[in-house]
Parts: sequence; structure tokens; C-alpha cells
Amino acid sequence: MLTKRNLEYKMFTERNGGEKMVIVKDKEKLKRDIILAGFSITSLAKEVGCSKAHISSIVNHERNPSGTIAVKICEQIKGKFDDYFFIESVHKRKQRTNNNR
Repeated sequence: MLTKRNLEYKMFTERNGGEKMVIVKDKEKLKRDIILAGFSITSLAKEVGCSKAHISSIVNHERNPSGTIAVKICEQIKGKFDDYFFIESVHKRKQRTNNNR
């Protein structure tokens, strides 16, 4: 399991100004391991501190979790972050302004 410090560094420190997006690798594995850890979607949501609908939408690939929620899910199911999630860099295009013309 990653230490909290290493995970925070991996997820939130990118020196070039880009943003990070956390994405579920394999929704079936995540669902299975949530159940094997003894949780329902409802009970996991309660432990993580968010709604049942939010956890369900993450597990079903309808929504990407925040880094904080992903870490809390891993802590509850006693799993490794890299087994369930990956981090993708998101680079936003600079919008053109009147000064750039």
C-alpha cells in the first residue's frame, strides 16, 4: 500500500501547472473487492463520507473520483491505490484573449 505522503505527492504535485484526474481502472474488480471487504455501496459511502449515489457513479464509470475519495475507498477496502485507480494528466488549453491577438 502506498503511504499517504507518497500518494499525496503522486496525485497532487505537478510542477508544470497541469491538473490530475483519477480514473477507475477496472470497475468489476473494484465492485468485487468492495463486496469482499464486507461493504455494500451504502455502507462504503457512509464510511467514506459521501453519498451512495456518488460511490455508485464512481464504481459504474459515470464519474471520476477526487483524489481524496479514491484514497478513502482504498483505505476502507484495504487495497492499493494502483490496483484500482490511475492518474491521468489533464492539460487545459489556454484560451485566447484580446491581448494574445
